[in-house]
Amino acid sequence: MRILICPGNIQNAKSYPHWDKLRELLKDYEVREIKGILPEQEIVALVNWADVVVTIDSFLPHLIKYYGIQKTVVVLWGKSDPDIFGYKENINLLKDREYLKPQQFQWWLEEPNDPNVFVSPEKVMKTIRVEAIRRAHGLGEEGTGSR
Repeated sequence: MRILICPGNIQNAKSYPHWDKLRELLKDYEVREIKGILPEQEIVALVNWADVVVTIDSFLPHLIKYYGIQKTVVVLWGKSDPDIFGYKENINLLKDREYLKPQQFQWWLEEPNDPNVFVSPEKVMKTIRVEAIRRAHGLGEEGTGSR
């Protein structure tokens, strides 16, 4: 399975703090990573290459939606609400709604990153493994909304 990861370019409160551990857990997969600022068409080509895209709440899920690309997209949420900013066709991994900010707009600009509000890398891997089994059995892609 080909996996594209997009950690994001700016470190802020939305940044997933467990990328190093997740990269380690992904060692048996073919993985590419979006690093730095790339031209839009290059990003689209990387998304089209992948079977699964793992990203944070960033531009990438919106770009995939805009282009109508049919991919399994796993979005890692912390304090942003996937019911407001996410898409139901994605797999939205949210650790606990109790961590959501009451005011959902631009809070991340000054808020420090809190690694405790994100799902574990092991939970992300479980989601990817389930997707691999679904594909192996021809069950196709299916978004699950927030989890």
